[in-house]
Amino acid sequence: MARIILHYIPKNSPIHRWDPRCKFFGLLMITATFFHMNIPFLIFDSFILLGLFILSGLNFRHFFRDFKMWAIFLLGLFLFQAFFTSGPRFTLLPWLPISKDGIHLGALTCWRLGLILGYALLFTAVTRPRELRDALIWIFKPFPFLPGRRIGLMVSLTLQFFSRTLDQAEEVRLAHRARLGDLNKNPFRKVKFLALPLLRRSFSQAEEVTFALAARGFRDDLPIQLPKIPLSHLIPLIVLLGSLLVIWWL
Repeated sequence: MARIILHYIPKNSPIHRWDPRCKFFGLLMITATFFHMNIPFLIFDSFILLGLFILSGLNFRHFFRDFKMWAIFLLGLFLFQAFFTSGPRFTLLPWLPISKDGIHLGALTCWRLGLILGYALLFTAVTRPRELRDALIWIFKPFPFLPGRRIGLMVSLTLQFFSRTLDQAEEVRLAHRARLGDLNKNPFRKVKFLALPLLRRSFSQAEEVTFALAARGFRDDLPIQLPKIPLSHLIPLIVLLGSLLVIWWL
């Protein structure tokens, strides 16, 4: 595995052992706070994310290594907001066309997007795709008009395909560099030798998964039995919901 971003990382932490249905509902609660540029919510979400990372026992250094490209994207977004948002000039740098409103809006936007990415990395790192599939099947079970089993399978396969595609892109890039392909400065040749093998591998893998599902007789109407959610797993959800309601009221 070349990268750990959006991969499941096996551990024996309380977050890994937490019921996946509770993880999913907790993520929905946190996601609901991202719809508003509310600084108290962002501060609360930041502390929760930091605490969950510490509790999960994951290695911060590996995540920061894979976060470099996203950091460049967030920096570009911040500069775009700072330079192209109208408003009074920033007094500390009067020679630059930077507005105070642009800095404020850019900082909040990057803060929120960084939290969204952080929670996505954490959720995929502590939740197996199979557990997410079963949780979605359980959630859609009361709705007979929705193919819950198919939706759960598609979501879990999408996560696995995305992470596998990142691995394959890293493998192709390293193989290209091992053959001194990075010495060629022609961007079109780089796209040819990097994108085409990646597309060929992706389509081949999708075809293999399709044949494997057909060979195993995949059906939407097969029942699935999941245990009841333990009461101890519901307590963190109740505490989280109460904390969010208090912050929203204040």
